[in-house]
Amino acid sequence: MSGIDLRVAKLFNGKRNLVISALDHVMEYGDQKGIEDAETAIERCMGTDALLLSRFMLKRCSHLFASRKAPVPVIRINWSSAFYYPLSYRQGYTEIASTVEEAVEAGGEMVICSLFLENGDEEMEARNVALFSEVVRQKEKLGIPLIGECYVVEHQEITPDQVHAKVKRVTRVMAELGADLIKCFVTNKFAEVVQNLPVPAFTIGAEKLDNDLAVLQKAEDSVRQGARGIIFGRNIFMAQNAAHLVNALNSVINDGRAPETAAKEYGLT
Repeated sequence: MSGIDLRVAKLFNGKRNLVISALDHVMEYGDQKGIEDAETAIERCMGTDALLLSRFMLKRCSHLFASRKAPVPVIRINWSSAFYYPLSYRQGYTEIASTVEEAVEAGGEMVICSLFLENGDEEMEARNVALFSEVVRQKEKLGIPLIGECYVVEHQEITPDQVHAKVKRVTRVMAELGADLIKCFVTNKFAEVVQNLPVPAFTIGAEKLDNDLAVLQKAEDSVRQGARGIIFGRNIFMAQNAAHLVNALNSVINDGRAPETAAKEYGLT
């Protein structure tokens, strides 16, 4: 068993499916409601299995991760222009903001890196593959698992079938380049995405959903189609009762409880 295999096994810790949250939004565009105070946001996510954040958020708040019950810290490696939402960029120019070694020095146990493809600029996309491959080389040397992220920036501007086709292609590319886990959209034929992958996939919340029940239903749909869990940011840390929502999510995706039953049991809306 390699160091990567060992760390992935420790992440799952005997669970079938995982509840992961994300606070790395402010690294990408600097202003996110609910993450004005990092410590408060982290504390709201303490019941999750892992937490996505920036290297310096972890360094400033490392004391919150000293407990055995703390989430596994996952460090965002890349900065990409497509995530700078205030200016509506689309191309996905990417830079490595933190090396894997720097992430490990800060206490990170895993890393996440996006790969932007199919945006109409072959030269830029080839460079993105080169950057992603460099992250793979770094994580292999240190034995640190990598979550490959496929985010379709234009998902609201194209058809569901087009989103699905892009997710299916790009996620497989990332897996073959060396990603150990995948983060992506749940598509209209998501089971095909899972079947096309040799590594576990996690789905994202993307937009802030209207209520907790919708969050539970999206999680149930994800795992029903083969996801090994969810990576929800705002839909967890902005919840009225994040701790209860995390418990309800585990009840739905690991115990098979219906979303409506879990919502009622934990007093969610």
